[in-house]
Amino acid sequence: MTALTPDCDPDLSNCGSPTSPGGGVRSTVVLLALVAIAVLAVTGEAVPGAVAVLAGGVGVLSALVLARRAVRLAGRAGAAVAAHGPWSGTAHRSRPVG
Repeated sequence: MTALTPDCDPDLSNCGSPTSPGGGVRSTVVLLALVAIAVLAVTGEAVPGAVAVLAGGVGVLSALVLARRAVRLAGRAGAAVAAHGPWSGTAHRSRPVG
């Protein structure tokens, strides 16, 4: 195990990425907060026009990232249901055969 491959097995048979793919719960909460702040800034009257435009841009980009995550999560959930559903055609056994 080295600093470049922190989650590899000692025999290097199973190496993962040093960074996790996709976002976590914390980044999703931050994106939701950015969307909420952007909505408040755009709809409020106390914010100057240029700041409201920038906040709107940040809000739109954050909303797009959240929508992409939701689509990816729905796709994974659909694939999991299809793979393990009652019509998947595979038998699940609790013990090996033989």
